[in-house]
Parts: sequence; C-alpha cells; structure tokens
Amino acid sequence: MEVPFSENLNNGRFETWTTKPQMQVKQATQVHGTDIVSIETLPCEADGLVVSWEEFDQPLAIKTADCMPIVIEGEKGVVFLHAGWKGLADGILKRPEVSLISPQRVFIGPSIHECCFEVSSDFLQNFPDSPFFVKTGEKLFFNLQEEAKRQLRELFPSLLVQYAPICTCCNHAFHSYRRNKTTERNWNLYIKG
Repeated sequence: MEVPFSENLNNGRFETWTTKPQMQVKQATQVHGTDIVSIETLPCEADGLVVSWEEFDQPLAIKTADCMPIVIEGEKGVVFLHAGWKGLADGILKRPEVSLISPQRVFIGPSIHECCFEVSSDFLQNFPDSPFFVKTGEKLFFNLQEEAKRQLRELFPSLLVQYAPICTCCNHAFHSYRRNKTTERNWNLYIKG
C-alpha cells in the first residue's frame, strides 16, 4: 500500500507514503539537527521547512523511519519538521521559525510510540524533567509524542496538538529502523488545500 495513512488538517492534508510519491515535492537533506529553513533556500541540509501560505505552491516532504513528522499550521504559514529524540532534546520545537507563523494546530504523524521505544537509563539525561518515561519490569520506555506535546504547550498553551495512533515499529505497513534497521523511509507529505 502506498498511502497507509492520511489525515485532513485545517489548511491542508497530511499523507504518509511507503514509497516515493510520483509528484514534485519540496524537501531538505535531513541530518537529525534543529535547522528550519525557508523553501527558497533549498536544496540544503535541515530538519524543518517553513513556508508562508502565499508562497506554498508544492507539497512539503519529510522522510522518517520512526522519527516524528510534525506539521505545525499557523496563521502565517506552516512548519514541517523531522524530529526524533535528538531533535526534540536539542530544541527543534523551540526554534524561532515556529513562533513566527503564529502556531494554531499541530499534527504528529506515524512514528515510534512508547510501546516500542525502549531506552537505556543513560537516556534519561536527554530529558531530565520529562514525566514521560515508563518502567515496565526491568525495561524503560519513552513517549516521544507526549514529550513533544508538553514542549509545545509550554510555548503555546492554547495550541491544539494531536498525533496519529500508529506506531511505525508495531505496524508493519510502515518502515521502521528500530524494527529491522531498514534503509527504506516513509514519505510524509503536507499538501496545501
């Protein structure tokens, strides 16, 4: 199945494809960092794209294999992010480009969920204040989606934050690096309209 997930948002549509879509898209070379760039600067390395509604003329693409694809719709435009634990810990959601669009709604697409995101005790230092660690027996798990939601709500208290109830590691319709070290990626698109 090429489009195992889709969701209508306020100003566009979010889709996850398991193969490269046959359409022109805007994308950056993702590096697990925190840079967010305007589409005019492409091609370049970055983990986020920002575009005003007036300049939004092609779908935006973020590739993932367990990390979170995050759409932030705002009054002035949209930010589309690739955020794994590293980007989240390094503050990608706190970048000034996010505030500049006056965020209203956030949607987090299919990504690894707490059920499969087992971490070591050393990992606690990346999120020392997070309440979203769960110990099950001797195993420690972390909820990336709830941590992202917490960080966003600290900055924008009235923000609507939702996420797909799909774990890419559990659900074999999606590519998951954690499950089988795949080099394949899920193509997450944000399409205006």
